[in-house]
Amino acid sequence: MRKVNSFRRLVGAGVIAGSIAASLVTTAPSGAAVSAHGDQVPKTALISPMAPTDHANMIFPYASGAYFTVTNMNDFQNYLYRPLYWVGKGSDITIQKDLSLAALPVYSNGNKTITITMKGWKFSNGETIDAQSVKFFLDLYAAVPFRYAGYVPGFGIPDQVSNVTASGNVLTITTSVAVNPNWFNYNFLTEITPFPRAWDKKYDTPSTDTIANTPSIAISAANCGTADYTNIVDLAAKCGYYPNSTADAYGVPHHNSAAAYNGAYGYLYYNSRPSGTGNLAAYDSSPIWSVVDGPWKLSSFSATGDIVYVPNNQYSGLPKPKFATYTQKAEASIDTEKLQLEAGQLDTGYVQPTDVSTSPKPGVAGHNLISQLSGYTVRTGGSWAFYYAYYNFNAASSGTHLVQSLAVRQAFQYGIDQLTLIKALYNGYGVPGYGPIPTLPANVFSKGLVNHYAFSTTKGIAALKAAGFTWDKNISHAAVCTKAGGCGNGITQGTALNLTYKYGTGSPTQDAQMNAEKASWAKEGIQVTLSTDTPDNIASLCTSGAGSAPTSGNPDGNGDWQICQYGGWLYAPDYYPSGELLFYTGALSNPGEYSNTTMDALIDATTKGTTALNAGKNSYAQYAMDQLPYMYQPTGTGTGEISKTLKGVLPPNPTGASLPEFLSK
Repeated sequence: MRKVNSFRRLVGAGVIAGSIAASLVTTAPSGAAVSAHGDQVPKTALISPMAPTDHANMIFPYASGAYFTVTNMNDFQNYLYRPLYWVGKGSDITIQKDLSLAALPVYSNGNKTITITMKGWKFSNGETIDAQSVKFFLDLYAAVPFRYAGYVPGFGIPDQVSNVTASGNVLTITTSVAVNPNWFNYNFLTEITPFPRAWDKKYDTPSTDTIANTPSIAISAANCGTADYTNIVDLAAKCGYYPNSTADAYGVPHHNSAAAYNGAYGYLYYNSRPSGTGNLAAYDSSPIWSVVDGPWKLSSFSATGDIVYVPNNQYSGLPKPKFATYTQKAEASIDTEKLQLEAGQLDTGYVQPTDVSTSPKPGVAGHNLISQLSGYTVRTGGSWAFYYAYYNFNAASSGTHLVQSLAVRQAFQYGIDQLTLIKALYNGYGVPGYGPIPTLPANVFSKGLVNHYAFSTTKGIAALKAAGFTWDKNISHAAVCTKAGGCGNGITQGTALNLTYKYGTGSPTQDAQMNAEKASWAKEGIQVTLSTDTPDNIASLCTSGAGSAPTSGNPDGNGDWQICQYGGWLYAPDYYPSGELLFYTGALSNPGEYSNTTMDALIDATTKGTTALNAGKNSYAQYAMDQLPYMYQPTGTGTGEISKTLKGVLPPNPTGASLPEFLSK
């Protein structure tokens, strides 16, 4: 899985605002959509709105947690840089052979050897996308794994890969253990983005200070793509290295040195980061990022405004883009976006659930209630995602012992009236979420799973009382631990149930939901202080780990939070919902530092063992539902709009696959 918000991708928080990609040919979990009056928009232009306050901020398709988002990956990077294997088209959520850069992998030697044959497609500069292009990514991953949010120590690529060789169009991966082909295909091979040789450069002086202040520093070939995969010294010299210095909460080395990175990684990192020599404003003029293999390339990029793409005329795949330009339009608010949509100034759009008739049933759209939108069709659908909030289990830092108590987490979950929220706030455009496996679309992985925390403040109160908290329905302040010796998990006698909850705003529906939940928790004796920020800032906070705020000695930082919600998790580009990216001890998409030996063992059984993932009550998914490492929230199905004049529109795709090149007028 991608690992956050990892993250397998983090999906935005708003019930309405959602992925840009979804607004074209699919509906995202958060609800962005598609469309505009064709007679008012030039046929040479395709225009889609961004979600309010949401904007792409990382172009390098090798991102750390804060940038491992749907906005950056599905709605930006994938237009320019294609993954080795493309998943999703219309309602199909499998690997698409026609859109992938290689033939399907062949497994041999007891599933320890994987052979991949490239199709020989081209980058825009004429380079062939061959086996070395793939090895470049894999070499860099082996050298600098902790800078990629999809990394889980001990799993798959790179830790279970013993060697990688490239010869022409044939790539051979040798693993140290037998691997499950579905798991390896959908959680690891789909993460790979082939890199061109034009990116295989390094700064001759690998100093952060020098690079930041002297962008004209000498550059030479790094040769990361031809490094010896079995030799960490060679990989470090050519691809980069992660200094073995101050460890963070996971025991992972931190970047805290002026000469922290060398090789190809340092070159690419410093030209992609939002500040320094690789600032966002340089994305559209960079000789690095102009080498693409996707159907589109950047024409103009604004860090806060519109993003404009034009066709990549050297794109090897089909279909080719049919519009001269594709614009992602920055929006100040949902209201301004809706006015533009009503005026026919957009080719895609999204509305509030109350702007359309009630959903007849989950995943089925009603009709528009706004007369100006008669030229549009409402779009909705299930997504391969679930929504949640993180708990900070690191009580030694900014966390709290309170959330280490299962009883407290149970009370939080009991206090969320998901069915009423979906009916009252989502107008039926949502599905309840009680664990890490989506229920819409229907899938084999969710069969046999049982939710034990249906809404009941009475049961929430009972759980807290059993743990030793005194609750009085006649008082308005927080319940208090009155049990002699404390209430377990480090909760001392006299501790009150006061917690802070930070979340990304931008959607009135989201704000209403959070206030409704706060009121419900208060009835159980839990007093919650809500705090909001922009989606980008919350994404950075939620994914930065449990601990202290960033400092000069620890520039990566650890988030200062107790409960943090950015939105949810989309299983893409890690599509197999096996749990290691989110729940395994030390996973980079596990910033709340949840750690449980039983959970680890259950995940091991399905990824390193032979147990079927859909093992019902004995699965990691059921354990995750029962132990509540996350606070599960409703998942919106979206209320998007698509113009009736657009042609080539595919059914909504649950994985968020965005294919604007399929559209025409």
